[in-house]
Amino acid sequence: MKSNVANLKNDAVAVASSDAKTETPNRANSIISILRSAAGLLAAIAIVWLVFSLLTDGIFVSDRNLSNLMRQTAITAIVALGMLVVIAQGEIDLSVGSFMSLCVTVVAMIEASGTVGPWVTIFAALAMGVAVGLWNSAWVAKLGLPSFVATLGSLMLLRGLALALSGGRTISGISDGIRFFGDAFVTGPALWAFIAVAAIIALWPLRSLSQNSNPRSVLIRVALGFASVVLLAWATLSYRGLPMPVAITLTAAGLLAWMLTNTVWGRHVYAVGGNRAAAKSAGIPITKHLVTSFILIGVLTAIGTLMFVGRLGSAPPESGLFLELNAIAAVVIGGASLYGGTGRVSGVLLGALLMQSLGNGLSLLNVPTAYQNITSGIVLMLAVYIDVLSKRGGKLFARP
Repeated sequence: MKSNVANLKNDAVAVASSDAKTETPNRANSIISILRSAAGLLAAIAIVWLVFSLLTDGIFVSDRNLSNLMRQTAITAIVALGMLVVIAQGEIDLSVGSFMSLCVTVVAMIEASGTVGPWVTIFAALAMGVAVGLWNSAWVAKLGLPSFVATLGSLMLLRGLALALSGGRTISGISDGIRFFGDAFVTGPALWAFIAVAAIIALWPLRSLSQNSNPRSVLIRVALGFASVVLLAWATLSYRGLPMPVAITLTAAGLLAWMLTNTVWGRHVYAVGGNRAAAKSAGIPITKHLVTSFILIGVLTAIGTLMFVGRLGSAPPESGLFLELNAIAAVVIGGASLYGGTGRVSGVLLGALLMQSLGNGLSLLNVPTAYQNITSGIVLMLAVYIDVLSKRGGKLFARP
């Protein structure tokens, strides 16, 4: 009898211990999912804005600085959109910063010559984006090199070409046609139309609310999206209007979000990153998708180049420095996994805004660039660590 009682007690202790072990990872997974959600990102952005607003006596949230912050974020975000597609397929592109440096130099040299119109410059930038995308994809998709190695080589190659062409000097003489992409503002009826379309897109998920199995998540997503539109309207209507780089980036983000969620191509992107062997067995043309993704990020980086040159009006030799790391950080902070198969456009935009808010706020506080880079590095490492935690069930350490 005593033996049976002892066995029952041991079984009870074992069950309780098992339940405790199960509860801890579940709680950790819940925290991780909140941190990687849009609500978690918005909360983090709100905290960063509040802290910098207090430390700068309100300068951080002034109309002028918010407009400047949006333009800075737009350049990082449009590159990060292309990085999302690459990372969603389980690859990476480390060459985007060096490519921007080379493209900035070529664009400035064409503009400084004064012999051609802005449309030639635009075509040259986009053609370079396609060419670099084909170059990187040839090494990865055709020759089988790991994308990390292939694009790391391109990083050094393209940065060297940029320095060789520019001679390490800043090139000026950008025409008004190119400066339009970085300096112009959307105002008047066009601005109201843009805001109205953004509001409709934010409210669009409500159309299928009754058919959705989780209406609460739909309502939360709609509320967050509409709040973002209200914030955008307030920031633009209270200053000079909507900066052109922001309008271009948001338009590209809307198109990419629709393509990723409503087209066969978008479903294949996630399938290739989620399980490449299964995707190959299903007949998905993996090589074609990899080539397309590297061309896409090349073209989007070229567009970001036009925005960057247009905003500065010149081409400094250090253009694009650490751009690839900021883009990767924006994608990972936004909820995408470096293992592939996941990622949302809205998360990328919020991730880019968070990264740029940190940089902008630290600059206003006159924090040296070295410490700004340290902060960005720590944020990137934490974002990747959270991604790793989600993959191993919330376990804090790799080994027991």
